[in-house]
Amino acid sequence: MSEHKNINDLFKPLSTRNGEVQQINISEQGYWNKVFDIAWKDGIHFVVYLYSIHNDKLGMYRVEKDKELISRTYSFNKVNDDSLKSMQQLIDEIDAGKYKNKKTLSEKIISIVNQRGLVSYMNNTKWHELLNDIREKIPDINLQYKTLFEEESPDVYWELYGDEEIDGTNLAQIEWLRIKHVITEVTHIGLLVPPKVQTYDKKDDVLRILNRHSIPFEYDVAEEAFVVYGYR
Repeated sequence: MSEHKNINDLFKPLSTRNGEVQQINISEQGYWNKVFDIAWKDGIHFVVYLYSIHNDKLGMYRVEKDKELISRTYSFNKVNDDSLKSMQQLIDEIDAGKYKNKKTLSEKIISIVNQRGLVSYMNNTKWHELLNDIREKIPDINLQYKTLFEEESPDVYWELYGDEEIDGTNLAQIEWLRIKHVITEVTHIGLLVPPKVQTYDKKDDVLRILNRHSIPFEYDVAEEAFVVYGYR
């Protein structure tokens, strides 16, 4: 299934209602391939993705606005009568106005920032520069962060590689990030022998990364941590 025409044929049984099928450039794709897109005048889209454009197995579909998710993501193993029936149900819900007032994540962020009168100090580019450098140069450093949507601050620190969410999240929602520069390693030797404790101070390494990318920060003496504010 290498031609765009053949992919469109898969979805011919679907009724677009008041939406219009959009032209898709198959050559401009990523990890998941957008293969079908219906758009409404209010900017709502019904979009189908396949893992491979050469196979109609393993796909997902969802509702988007401004290229952001505003619905659940539904998965399917093959384009068949059952999956097409479920897709049609979602199309009908869009056409009936169910998603008309749904906010994107970006819109929710802007709303919270305006309500709280916050000022932005970072952007996605700066966050990526900071986190990529930490991941490359001091991956064992401990950090914690609070998003705009959390009411309470986290009470633990964790290593960056153990964070399963941060790579797939919109970093614009981070309110602040703490980077704890003292690393403590505990080696358990045996039941009757006290564990071996070693500490490493990466303060200079963190400081170099922050300065390299011209990232504003404050230092929390009590926490022994650098604090980077996304908003204040």
